[in-house]
Parts: sequence; C-alpha cells; structure tokens
Amino acid sequence: MEVISVVFLFIVVIIIVENIFDERKKKMKIEAALREAEMERGYAPGTYSRSFSSKKAFKEFSKEMKKRKKRDEERGYMSEQEEREMLKRGIRDLEKRIENIDIILKKKNGKAEEKE
Repeated sequence: MEVISVVFLFIVVIIIVENIFDERKKKMKIEAALREAEMERGYAPGTYSRSFSSKKAFKEFSKEMKKRKKRDEERGYMSEQEEREMLKRGIRDLEKRIENIDIILKKKNGKAEEKE
C-alpha cells in the first residue's frame, strides 16, 4: 500500500512539474510573438509586451524609458506626430512645385505654338 501511494505521489509531482514547464513555454511563445509584432511596427522590442514580476521591476523599466526618451529628445529625434507633420508639409511643398512646373511648361508650349 505504501509503495502505491509513493508511486501515485511521484506521478502527481511529475504532472505538476510538466504543467509548470508547459505554461512557461506558452508564456515565452506569446511574449516572443508580441515582441516580433512590435518590431514589425517599428517599436523597440519589449516596449509594450514586457511583463513585470514586481512593482520594483516596473518602476525600473519606467525610469529607463524616461531616460531613453530624454536622450532621444536631446539628440534631436522627433516624435511620430512631429515627423508626420514634417512629411505632410514636404508633400504640400512638392505639390506646389509640381503645379509651378506644369504652369511653366504650359507657358513654354504656348509660346512655341505661337512662333510656329
């Protein structure tokens, strides 16, 4: 009877340990997929997908992100919104230049037709 209880206990322990490792593996796969998605969208890996084991880890991460943001601002990097506004202004300028070129070409073509 004691042997059966020991075997039963051993099987239960093995099943519990196996479940723990399976859960860790699933969690790691999910985190890897999230980080891959972040990288595809252009964010630094772990920016949004990071899970924290304690409040202290979260505070350290938030401090690091603030330092990184401050460094980026000092180096002159633009935020996404500023970058979009710059691109929109650039597109508007290009459109104006194209219109001016079209007007100039029409005038030249008109003068060339008058001479003939």
